[in-house]
Amino acid sequence: MDSSSTLKASVAVPREVSDALEAKGLRVDNEGVVRWAPDSITHPRQWPLRRKVYDSAIIWFLEFFVTLVSNTGSSIAPVAANELAISTEVAIFCFTTVYLVGQAIGGLILCPIAESFGGRTIYLTSTAGFAITSILIAAWPILPVVIGGRFVTGLLSAMPAVVAAGSIENMWDMTSRTFVIHIWIAGAVVGLSLGPPIATFVSTSALGWHWMFIIAAIIMATVAIVCFGMQESRPSQVLRLEINAIFKRTKFEGLSAEGDDSVPSFKLFMRTSLLLPMRLFFTEPIVLITSIMAATVYGIIYLFSEALTIVYIDGYGFDSRQSSLVMLAVAVGVAFTFLPRIFDIHVAAKRRKDMTPLEPEDKLFGFLVAAPVLASGLWWFACTIPPLAINISPWSSIASLVLVGFSVVEFDSVLSGYLCDTYATYAASANAPMAFLRAILSGVFPLFGHRLFRDVGSNNALFILASVATGYCGIAVLFGVYGKRIRKRSPMAEKTWTAILSTETLIISKESIFVQTSVLPDV
Repeated sequence: MDSSSTLKASVAVPREVSDALEAKGLRVDNEGVVRWAPDSITHPRQWPLRRKVYDSAIIWFLEFFVTLVSNTGSSIAPVAANELAISTEVAIFCFTTVYLVGQAIGGLILCPIAESFGGRTIYLTSTAGFAITSILIAAWPILPVVIGGRFVTGLLSAMPAVVAAGSIENMWDMTSRTFVIHIWIAGAVVGLSLGPPIATFVSTSALGWHWMFIIAAIIMATVAIVCFGMQESRPSQVLRLEINAIFKRTKFEGLSAEGDDSVPSFKLFMRTSLLLPMRLFFTEPIVLITSIMAATVYGIIYLFSEALTIVYIDGYGFDSRQSSLVMLAVAVGVAFTFLPRIFDIHVAAKRRKDMTPLEPEDKLFGFLVAAPVLASGLWWFACTIPPLAINISPWSSIASLVLVGFSVVEFDSVLSGYLCDTYATYAASANAPMAFLRAILSGVFPLFGHRLFRDVGSNNALFILASVATGYCGIAVLFGVYGKRIRKRSPMAEKTWTAILSTETLIISKESIFVQTSVLPDV
C-alpha cells in the first residue's frame, strides 16, 4: 500500500480499522489520513524508558567507539610507517585524514538518507560493514587496502557520529534531550582521549598495530548483532509501519500517513534531502556560526594527539607511552560537564512551573560558560610549557587540559542540542554541516600539527589557539544577549520554531507538562 498518497475524497473507515488505530494511539480523519494522538503509546517519544535507554545506549557506544578509532591514526602512524615504507606524515594522512574525510562525506550522505528512509537498517549495515572493512585492513596491511579501508570505515562511522542527533531528537523530549545529547557528546570526547594511549600501547606491544583493527572488527561485529534489537525511531517511518501492519491485518487500503515525510522519488530526494544540509549551512546564520565554532574546538583534540608528543617528549623527556597518557586529562574534564546541567534542570523546572515550553536559548548556559573556560585553559597551557616555562612540573600544564576537555564537550553538546531543539525533525541535517566541518578539520589538523608546533614553537602555536578561543568568548556574549534575534535571522529556524509553537499540544498534569509536536513544515 502507498501511504504517501493524499486522499481528497471522504473515506468510510471500518470499525475494525478505527479500533486497531485507536489501540495504537493513532487518529484518522474522514479522508483516511492517520496522525499521532498526543498520548500515542507507539510514538517514539512515548516508548517505555527501557526501550529508549536500550537504543540510546547503542548509539552512545557507537559514537564513543568510532571516535576512539578515529583518533588512533596519529599514534599508529609512526609504527606503521616503517612497514608500509612511507613517511610518518603520509601515514598520518592514510590513517587519520582519510578516515575523517570519509566521515565528512558519509555525514552528508547518511543524514538525509536516514531522515527519508529511517535509521535502524543503516545502523545495522554500517556497523557490520565497519567490522568487515577493519578485518580487511588487519589481514592485508598494504597501502591501497589501508587507504580504501580507512575511507570506508570513516564513511560508515558517520552513522553514529552524525545521524545520532536525529535519532535522539526522535525519542526524547526537549528537557530529556539536554542530558541525552550531553552523554552522547561526552562519550565521544572520552573516546578521543582514550584513542591515543590505547593505540600507542597496542602498536608498541608484541601484538603490533594490526591488532587495533582486529579489536575494532570484533567489537563492531558484536554491536551489529546488538543492533538487531533496535527499533526504528523516525516518527514518520514508525507511523508508516503501523499503517502497513494494519493494512496487512485488515486489507483496508484507504489509509495514508499524515504529512509529506514519505519515501521520496530519487529526484525529490536529491533536491530536498541530500542538498538540505548544504542549504542550511549557507542560508541559516545559526547553522553557519555554531558549525564553525564547534568544529574548530573539537578539532583541537586531534591536533593535540599529534602536537603533545612534541611538548612532552621534547620538552619533558617523556617516552611515547607516557606522552600518550597526557590525553587522559581531557577525559577528566568531561566529569565536570555535568555541573552546567544543574542550571539546565533549574531552568526546565521554572518553565514547567510557569507552564511555558523551553526555548532553544534556554539551554545555552553551558556554551556561555565553556567559551571563557576554553580560552583560560589554552592560555594557561601555553604559559606553562617549555621553552617559555623552565623547571616547572609537567603537571602544571597537564592540569590545564582538564579545562579543555570540559569546554570541548560543552561546545559540542550544547550547540548540537541547540540545533536539535531549533530544527526538530530536521535535526540530523542541521547538525550535518557541523559534523562535516568537524571531520575535515579533525583530519587536517594532525597533518600540520607537528610542523606547526616545531616551526612556530609550542608556546606560540598555543597562543594562536588561545586567541581564537578568546574571540569565541565574544560570540558567546552575542548569543547570550541576542540569541533569539540571531535565530530569527535564520529563515528556516524561525519557520520551524513557529510551527512547533503553533502545533504543540500541552497536556498539564500535577507533575509535568508534555509537549507533543505534530508535523513540521516542508522545507
